[in-house]
This record gives sequence, C-alpha cells and structure tokens, in this order.
Amino acid sequence: MGRPNIETLDHYDIKILAELQRDGAQSVEALAERIGLSKTPCWRRISRLRECGVITGIVTLLDPVAVGLGTTLFVHIKVEKHDADLFRKIDQALCLMPEVLEAHLMLGEADYLIRVAVPDVAAFERFMTDKLHRLPGIKETRSSLSARQIKHTTELPLAHGGGVRAHTTRPRRRARPPPRAPGS
Repeated sequence: MGRPNIETLDHYDIKILAELQRDGAQSVEALAERIGLSKTPCWRRISRLRECGVITGIVTLLDPVAVGLGTTLFVHIKVEKHDADLFRKIDQALCLMPEVLEAHLMLGEADYLIRVAVPDVAAFERFMTDKLHRLPGIKETRSSLSARQIKHTTELPLAHGGGVRAHTTRPRRRARPPPRAPGS
C-alpha cells in the first residue's frame, strides 16, 4: 500500500488526525470516545497512520517567552550563485543551527526565508555575525523583527479549511436485512 494522502483518508482518519493535532497527549480511550470508535480500532488506525508516515511525531510545544526565547526574527537570504552544491551546504548548516526554527528554500526575490528564535536583539546580532554570515555563498541578508505574534498554530487544515477536499467515507452501516416476503 502506498503512502496515504488526504484523498485516501476516511472520515475516522481525519477525525483522529484533527484531534491529535489539537492534543497529542490525550489517551487512546479519550480519543476513541471523542471520535466515536472503540479503543482497539482507534489504536490500529493511529498505528497505521504512524507506519505510513502521516503521523511523523508527537511533541510538546513550549512558550518561547517562558524559556527565554521571546525574540523572533525572519531573515531573507540571497546567495551568490544558484548551485546545487552550495544549496546543499547551506541547507545542512541551517539545519544544525538551533536558533533556526524554520528554513525554507524560496522562489522569488529571496533564496531562503528562515525564522529565528533568540533571547534578545543582541543574541540575534551574535547569531548573524558568528553563524549566518560565516556560511559560504551568502550574498545578502534582510531581517525583520516580529513585534507581536498574531497567530501561531501547528495544526494543518485537514478537511475543514485551506481548500482541501477530504475523502470522507461515511462510517459503514450494517446491511439491512432483505424485506420479508408477504406471509412469511
């Protein structure tokens, strides 16, 4: 069986994924009750979704301010030349920098967009000087400081948004017995 996608996930799979995105620490019993399944079928579905790579991990989300990383910046990076080897080196370097929470290879004006979390602006300056600007092939960077976070979510909009059309197979109903013949 190939890796499932939104078109091959059924009604219960979508419900499981939505619930786990909202609260990945809930028990299988609680999850099963919320979505209308018994514990064992719910557990089997979760296991299948993990094995297929739809569920890639369960994490605990932290408040950046509470752990001393309340300064978020976005950095646009331009490289000197578009070379596969250079991109590979930059990709690897960005993945090793703990301050970099996200890194995206972009189409458009910038080559990369990264999101950085640091304690303060002085720490960001050190990050730029000691790490980012030392990478080979970096031509230019442009940074923006986040004044206030308006929205943050890790929940993907499955069947309820984002223009995604889910295959929502209705739960199977028991077949009705055939009608009885008159007089039987």
